[in-house]
Amino acid sequence: MIDHILSYLENRKESLSTDDIKRKFNLTDQEWNIVFPFLISKGIKINSFDSLNLKCSDCPIKNYCNKKRCGG
Repeated sequence: MIDHILSYLENRKESLSTDDIKRKFNLTDQEWNIVFPFLISKGIKINSFDSLNLKCSDCPIKNYCNKKRCGG
């Protein structure tokens, strides 16, 4: 599922908001909390970073991500 979302977002010219992505892929909040760090680590720009305030210590992909913090 993450690959499908990544592919879709990489082919868009403009970024979508968190709510738009959740609606488009019918994601629950729990699913979004898993997908979001993958999108950020792949360089996907999302219009609203405030919907998820992840700390690196809580991130589900902390061992695979090269970002200092999400959205930064």
